Parts: sequence; C-alpha cells; structure tokens
Amino acid sequence: MTSLGKNSKIEQRAYVKIRTLLGKSAHEIHLDLVQVYTTKGALSYAGIRRWAQRFRLGRKSIEDDPLAGAPITAASPIKSCAIKKLIDLDPHVTIRELSNSVGSSMGSVDHILR
Repeated sequence: MTSLGKNSKIEQRAYVKIRTLLGKSAHEIHLDLVQVYTTKGALSYAGIRRWAQRFRLGRKSIEDDPLAGAPITAASPIKSCAIKKLIDLDPHVTIRELSNSVGSSMGSVDHILR
C-alpha cells in the first residue's frame, strides 16, 4: 500500500488520464486505485467517472481549474485600517456597524478583527 501524500489526487488523476486514453473503463480504473490507495485514499468512483469523461472530451490538464474571485482570506489593508480607526473612535461599535461602514460582510470584518 502506498502512503497518501499531498500530491495523491494529482497522481491518481494522471493514472485516470492514461488509463482512460488506453480505453479502460472508470470501473476498472477505480478497482486499480482502490487496490493501491485503499477505499479511503482512492478517488471516488463518481470522481473517476467525471475525470475520465473530461479526458475523453479532450481535456489535457490534470490540475484543478482555478477558482474565480479573490480568496476568502483576502483582506484589504485599506479596510483593515478603516476598521481600526472606527474602533478607535468608538470601542463599543458592533461588527454589523463596522460592516455597513466599510462595505464588507460581517464575516470579513470578523476575520479582520481576529
């Protein structure tokens, strides 16, 4: 059995791609991966079917598609500074009030405060 590393998904996708291009079924590929990675570490059968279909349709990359938008953890330095100033003016200001003042979600304001 192979230990799971952080590149395990990519390695498995490469295997799925090669075996798919060789005409193997998703079921056959899944059985192979379960034998090596066990059921907990192997890609799911549904995931293998999706990737196999993408490769049959001409997809080349085995990497995830980039996600749209800014990462959730991105906090504008300008907004962080504005929040700090508002708190300096009124230490009892609520997260909702800060959120409305700087035009960010309450979750983003909470993240900046932590």
